[in-house]
Amino acid sequence: MEDILEEASEKAAEVIRAAKKEAKTILDAARFGAREDEEQEIRKAQARGGQIHDEILAEGRMRAKKEVLKRREELISDVFKEAEKKLQAYASSKKYEDDIVRIAIDACKKLGSENPVIYANRRDLKLLEKSEDEIVRGLEGREKPVKISFGEPIQVIGGVRVGTPNHKIEIDETFEGRMRREFEALRVKIAKILFEGSR
Repeated sequence: MEDILEEASEKAAEVIRAAKKEAKTILDAARFGAREDEEQEIRKAQARGGQIHDEILAEGRMRAKKEVLKRREELISDVFKEAEKKLQAYASSKKYEDDIVRIAIDACKKLGSENPVIYANRRDLKLLEKSEDEIVRGLEGREKPVKISFGEPIQVIGGVRVGTPNHKIEIDETFEGRMRREFEALRVKIAKILFEGSR
């Protein structure tokens, strides 16, 4: 009986030892798996964090670039406004009184009509009407004599617009017309002067 109990006791102890060993193995495996899962989660979180960081940086750069472009456009616009003020000052000068006649003669020559109609603002029309003989002399030397006439006043800073009596052909030599035609080329030149060397 004692031998049987001793043997049973040894077997029980062996089973307990084996169970403990197996439990330890399972526990170690579980800890290892948990650590691996934890490390994997950390790696995923780091990757996501990096991605969010890059997205925020990219968005910030894009916003900054848009702001810089917007500011550049405002500066270019300011230059055009300043140029307009200078043109208004020039249009009120004594020198302009001589130039408007030359501008009208050149525009009539470009038009090539025997009956050009000259349009200008109210102030310039008065100057041009007084200088009608000078304009006609400036157009002499053509096959047929030129008979100029004056149209209704137009809303412009300065310069002239000339056209045929039927309005089919017009030459726009107003300050605004010239700026419109040259806008892109002027814009590029202004940008180059203002922002040369900046990014």
